[in-house]
Amino acid sequence: DNNPVTLNQPQKFVFPFDNLKAAASLEHKINDKCNPLTYNRSACKLLASSAARIKSSRLINPCLKAFLSTAYKPIDFNGNSALGVDGSIDDIKMEKKGAMELSLALASSCPAAVLAQDTSVPIGHLRVTTASGNIFRHIEAIPVTAMLGAEISGVDLSSPALSEDVVEEIWGAFLLYGVLFFRDQKLSPQDQVNLAKRFGEIDRHPIVKGMAEEPDVIQILREAGAPTNFGETWHSDNSYMLQPSLGSILHAIEVPPVGNDTMFSCAYGTYESLSPTLQNLLEGMRAVHTAGEAFNPASVVGGSFDNPEAAIKYTKAVELESQSIHPIVRTHPETGRKALFVNSMFTTHIKGMTRAESRPLLEYLFSQVGLPHLTCRYRWKAGDVAMWDNRCVQHVAIGDNSSHRRIMRRVTLKGDRPFLKNNATNAKNRRGILADARMDEFTM
Repeated sequence: DNNPVTLNQPQKFVFPFDNLKAAASLEHKINDKCNPLTYNRSACKLLASSAARIKSSRLINPCLKAFLSTAYKPIDFNGNSALGVDGSIDDIKMEKKGAMELSLALASSCPAAVLAQDTSVPIGHLRVTTASGNIFRHIEAIPVTAMLGAEISGVDLSSPALSEDVVEEIWGAFLLYGVLFFRDQKLSPQDQVNLAKRFGEIDRHPIVKGMAEEPDVIQILREAGAPTNFGETWHSDNSYMLQPSLGSILHAIEVPPVGNDTMFSCAYGTYESLSPTLQNLLEGMRAVHTAGEAFNPASVVGGSFDNPEAAIKYTKAVELESQSIHPIVRTHPETGRKALFVNSMFTTHIKGMTRAESRPLLEYLFSQVGLPHLTCRYRWKAGDVAMWDNRCVQHVAIGDNSSHRRIMRRVTLKGDRPFLKNNATNAKNRRGILADARMDEFTM
């Protein structure tokens, strides 16, 4: 039922699961008398899976991790562990040691990360309803559009003193809004690498050569008057890899006074806008992704495989010849929400179909990506940083001003192998590692 849990009552208690807004008000429900707390299904799953995988979760504040690892054990009604090897749960009883300690630990968790896991409403509705709520302690997030994006303030990304609490809240906002924007940041290439490592493992680009002083950072340089076509088609970074990049962090070093904006599109919203019939059809399909056409040595613009003086230098990697096959609809491993995962830059055809047979359907899907109500557009200033989730966001660079120099620097985070989850079992942790799940539950 929807009755709240009273933390200072029984030694063993049951969390109810159906209060959608509870997670957003966690920190407002605590006082010295242990006021009742309510939790939604997502909150309970988050807590239970974190207790099973303390070391791999970024969604839980360190204070809560420490408490869960020592004082909080999910058990079923017979006293056995309620968690399978994949961390999934249904109804659970919790064995608690100290109501106040638990309430304080819960209050320090990140409500945004919990809210991001609610898939019961369309993504646009979820993001609109959270826009007016104060769900952050250490940062301020102002949504850019109703569908995706938020501008984050109150953060110095270059600071060595950037606390884990702030990092947790940034990650929660990242999951909730899809793409984040930070104004007036001063990051050296080393700073950018250090920042990326706070969120995950760096994914070095296999084709674009990195900077000499920081090979993990690629510099996207276009001199004034020079032609370029880097990123000027809708895409998700490195989808041609078996494990596409989780996210990207882009830093503006020098930008024109006007133009050369970047647009972002919500892949959750694209999928959700399709008819149920088409959704069901796509969920049984996989598509082929390759870098061989976008980075074709015979046709690349603004870079070179052979000229050491080129603004952007490429290497003839195996990825130019290889292909990766991914589900057309993927399940986000952290939020559980489905997203369309094909793009016009790297997706060539549907597995089991010829290119000619695939083209009508893929062209229709590509045309849905940039619909205005699914997008946001960001106007750059020098020093700005954008950070987006490639698992649920596509982007495109708008090359409308070639009369000025433009320098951007990018780092990407290593991701997981895309999968479509066919039931409610949550079998992946934040690092994208399958936890001995039954493989027939997934399309990969």
